[in-house]
Amino acid sequence: MSSSDEITLQQPDYTVQHEATPIGGRYYIPLDGTRAFAELTWRRRADGNITADHTYVPGSWRGHGLAHRLVERLMNDAAEQGCCVVPACSYVLAEARRNPAWQALTLNCPS
Repeated sequence: MSSSDEITLQQPDYTVQHEATPIGGRYYIPLDGTRAFAELTWRRRADGNITADHTYVPGSWRGHGLAHRLVERLMNDAAEQGCCVVPACSYVLAEARRNPAWQALTLNCPS
């Protein structure tokens, strides 16, 4: 087994979890062996769409694709629910601009 295979096998599976209330919620990833987590918070709008308002990954965990996983889960859920996302968070906006499928979920959404 090469060293790159070992690294791949040792990387933990960062599973995105979801909590929701009638007015909003969060997507989050618990970070192994710590009390910390990566998080994306959102609010439900009166029109049924979603405002993504904040994304956070602790400094020592940045660069591992955690924020991208959070946005990916948000966008997949929004598409499945037939709603769109207003990216009030600059990271969500930047990610949506890079992904054509996500652009469709954000550009046609009323502000």
